[in-house]
Amino acid sequence: MLDAARLPESIAFYRRFIDSCSDWGYNAILFRLTDDQGCALRFESHPELITHANALSAKEAAELARYGQKRGVILIPEVESFGHTRFITAVPRYAEFEDGDPARKGFGGICPVHPEAVQIVHDLYREASRVFPAPYFHGGCDEVNWGYSERSRRAIAATSREQVWAAYVNSLAALARGLGKEFILWGDVVVHKEPAILPLVDKSAIVMDWQYYVTDPAPLHTTAQALLQDGRRVMGAPAIISCKWGPRCSEEQLRNIDAFADAYGPLANPGNLGVVITNWTPTRYLARSLWDTYAYGAMALRHGGADARARAFPEFVRKFYGSRWNASWDDAFQAYYRMAPARPNCAARWKGPILPTAWASDSELRAALAAKSGIAPDFQQLRRRLGELESSVRRHTGDFSAFALSAEYLEHLYWRDAAIRSNTQSAVLETLARRDAEMAAKLDAEWNVSRPPDSPGKSEPLPRLGPQDQLLFQMRQAAEYSGQLARAPERLRQVLAAGVRGEAGAIPAEGCGT
Repeated sequence: MLDAARLPESIAFYRRFIDSCSDWGYNAILFRLTDDQGCALRFESHPELITHANALSAKEAAELARYGQKRGVILIPEVESFGHTRFITAVPRYAEFEDGDPARKGFGGICPVHPEAVQIVHDLYREASRVFPAPYFHGGCDEVNWGYSERSRRAIAATSREQVWAAYVNSLAALARGLGKEFILWGDVVVHKEPAILPLVDKSAIVMDWQYYVTDPAPLHTTAQALLQDGRRVMGAPAIISCKWGPRCSEEQLRNIDAFADAYGPLANPGNLGVVITNWTPTRYLARSLWDTYAYGAMALRHGGADARARAFPEFVRKFYGSRWNASWDDAFQAYYRMAPARPNCAARWKGPILPTAWASDSELRAALAAKSGIAPDFQQLRRRLGELESSVRRHTGDFSAFALSAEYLEHLYWRDAAIRSNTQSAVLETLARRDAEMAAKLDAEWNVSRPPDSPGKSEPLPRLGPQDQLLFQMRQAAEYSGQLARAPERLRQVLAAGVRGEAGAIPAEGCGT
């Protein structure tokens, strides 16, 4: 999956991503066009919608879809049609279409019974269907917060919440069929949260079941089997990077991929349409640092989790890097997936390391100092291992550099937290400012390889994304802030006086190298 809706990347990178999918045996890419942050496609029918500065034109998107077809990879468009629709409702003239509970600051939803809102969604379906020749069309409909406008309350009172929900989704499915497309919707609401809706949903709609926290294939198999026995078609959807994970996929997420592969692989039913591996919010990670995870997912889907665990990374290293697999490579991959940290806001049960925030303000620094300090993962050792392996890389050396940079970035986050805890002298602040600036420059250079250099995503906060969602932007802000501290050390003393210091860090201020 490509989450272009959160951040459009370069056309050259999208073509390369298609090439990679073709090389590893994937046959489809879910291409997300819209979300709360904006549109990745310039809709000619509605240019007034919130649209990213680097959004694709209809011609560019159509050419990309044709390129995918030549490589045996179809691009399935996704237009969020119910939740995740602030690309519409954030337009002032369409503010009345917002249907979410104003007390909930997270997800929203578009009013499913407002005729003008429904018309806009229908216009977008028609246009996207013309651009993308894929036989499938994804309508989203996950994480919907709706039913609070006067129109919706009246409709619910006249029938029921389930009937209004299903009637709207059925109208979308009917529209997609009329455009020659098979309609897909996410399964979180209709299968798990409000299952009373499902019997009312047209059985022609394909249910994509995403469960990103499950590592046991048994419940996934049970859910898919129940949908198939009900006469429905189903797809599975694990995740590489989603709510819980930082800029790298964790070992737990590999097991999520394995679970879906092992749950869906044995389902010999024509209604089983396979598995799509999702990956969310590109501003969280370096685009060229994840090729190994995509390769792992491909092997898991083709051969099952056991084969992937045994053979995926050795095959990737030989095929992609042109290097001989050995104990050092094995140690590097095992260590990195084991140490990959989770973002704290949705990792309550996570037992691994927690991703630090690159604090960039007085309040963020006070929060970091007040937080309990744990033992930091040994990213220094991982970086040494990667440095030893670099000379053996014969192909895709730039991608290996991005892979290594992702580890260096994580090491830097833990180092700066420990440095500010253990020593607040001027020399440490100067080192901090210098290293922050160097890291920001490295991340910026890497960004420019796969993403538009003028993208607002690296210079402006994107709506509804937090500090840990915007890797480069936050580090640039952090470098500016630490530079201010280095120039005025008394400011740090004021911050410390106003807050509560946490426990001493596990890493000495100068303990992680340069």
